[in-house]
Amino acid sequence: MSKTYATINPCSMCMPMGTVIAFKGIENSMTLFHGSQGCSTYMRLYLAHHFREPVDIGSSALSQEGAVYGGAANLKKGLRNVIQGYTPTIVGVSTTCLAETIGEDVPRTISEFQRQEPAVRDIPIIHVSTPSYAGTHEEGYAEALKAIVKRLATKGEPQHKCNLIIGSIISPADVRYLKDMLERWPCDCIVFPDISETFDAPIVTNFPKIVDGGTPLSEIRDMANSTATITIGGGVWRADAGALLRDRFGVPHVALPLPIGIENTDYFVAAIESITERELPQRYERERGRLLDALIDAHKIVNGIKAAVYGDTELALGITKLLREIGADPSVVATGATTSTFAQRVRALSPSATVLYSADFTRVHKEITKNKVQLMIGPSTGRQISLKESIPLVRVGLPISDRFGAARQMIMGYEGMTWMVDALANALLDAS
Repeated sequence: MSKTYATINPCSMCMPMGTVIAFKGIENSMTLFHGSQGCSTYMRLYLAHHFREPVDIGSSALSQEGAVYGGAANLKKGLRNVIQGYTPTIVGVSTTCLAETIGEDVPRTISEFQRQEPAVRDIPIIHVSTPSYAGTHEEGYAEALKAIVKRLATKGEPQHKCNLIIGSIISPADVRYLKDMLERWPCDCIVFPDISETFDAPIVTNFPKIVDGGTPLSEIRDMANSTATITIGGGVWRADAGALLRDRFGVPHVALPLPIGIENTDYFVAAIESITERELPQRYERERGRLLDALIDAHKIVNGIKAAVYGDTELALGITKLLREIGADPSVVATGATTSTFAQRVRALSPSATVLYSADFTRVHKEITKNKVQLMIGPSTGRQISLKESIPLVRVGLPISDRFGAARQMIMGYEGMTWMVDALANALLDAS
């Protein structure tokens, strides 16, 4: 963990950004930031550069006057404009640093707004407290998932379904792959949140205000009545939507790592086999065999290579696991999140690794140089280190702003990891 008193170029993004991704995974939803106009502009820019899709985020546009006298009027006006302009069936309200610092009572303002506006009383407006100084985009994402489930999940008739909670931020392509796997099994599953279409929509003549896709509200409400919940990723965080379903509604819950690499994907497969009492379809057995073949082919190039992995906690843990499976040495493993649990899990995978949490890129750069790293794996935010030290960089995670195709980058499951193994080996060949 960095011992500096200031963070320079943090190894993470802002907390409200994660809530946008969570809410975009719900059908016909909109997100509004209660804070200054610049916050929503900043998030739209980063997300649009990463996904190469338009990303609309409402704003209460707090100014100096609102900071002094309170922003309740701004928030009500912002909600009114978003609902009238987009007609969403659910609205997420994320508070940014300014609103949190002045101590806005957002739940009370939302309650007053819905009493004053009878036409919107049936629209769920869900508040998530997300000051950027309190956490990262990962934590914002986790808090939003928990808030959504807490508000919407409703006990009813038991359903022969399982819940698959995507507990860490992954790409639309990864979500599509997992959904396709579950359909082929078959496994009747509620996938939440579902960004497979909302952040990677096909081009159409008349682009809608809110793109199609996302988990329907009816399915989120029904998560309380499922037979089991599987959460992939997100086990590092205390804000756990799956644990909430277990504790409040008695839905059995198992938390698994992201299905990255052979063993982690096998864990996921075993969990689905247990729930469905059906074996893995042969198609995916063949994919697993191809991944094993790719690991053997690339082993002579990647074996012993000193690598640096950085970015989101669960993604970094998954990549670290894969590197160990292929024989590489994850010498530096870093995240911007503040969690000692991350360090414990990394050391269980790679005892000799230098582990950084609550890290910035100044500290990451120092450790990469010290450990004589030969390969970097993480978002494009580390590209300056890659260029300065002439170290090849394989871009994965969020954000990737200097390459196209982040929304279609698939690294989950046996097929995704086969691509990842090829990418690691090719990056080293290009640098040789």
